Amino acid sequence: MDRGERIMSDRYDERIEDASGANGGAIDDHLRRIRDELAAVESLVRDEQEKQIGAAEIGAILRAGRAGIGKVFNPDLFADPAFDMLLFVFLEEEAGRSVETSACYRASGVPRTTAVRWINMLVSMGMFQSAPHPTDRRLALLSLSEETRASTRQWLEGMRPLVERMAARPAIAPKTVA
Repeated sequence: MDRGERIMSDRYDERIEDASGANGGAIDDHLRRIRDELAAVESLVRDEQEKQIGAAEIGAILRAGRAGIGKVFNPDLFADPAFDMLLFVFLEEEAGRSVETSACYRASGVPRTTAVRWINMLVSMGMFQSAPHPTDRRLALLSLSEETRASTRQWLEGMRPLVERMAARPAIAPKTVA
């Protein structure tokens, strides 16, 4: 309980004590029931908020889906290095990890030269920021710009209702062809 909550609680308790004259016991019981009901509602709201799927989890689902499509179809057909890099850098930053350019190359699934071209384009557009690696001058660290991070989070959180609706559905068995 923080300081403001303690002050409010103390004032609440003082009002109960002041009202403890005639009918004080009934008022006291009624106010306690109200306080208990409010605490129960706050607990339900808090539990519901904690159940929500976060932006990082939605991003991880998308990234896994993008990786899986290359196992079924020719990966060159669905190559989108900018999108793959965006998700990769977002997820790494959400996990508190620094992103080296070489890791971003590998995550993109395209040849190094293509990845470098895309990274340079994303940096020039202001979506990515590049900084020298603190210990290895051959490497650079990538991060998302604040605007790109906020936009990515907004986009991923906007998909939350769809993902939660899908997660709540019972699994549908695929139909077999006889």
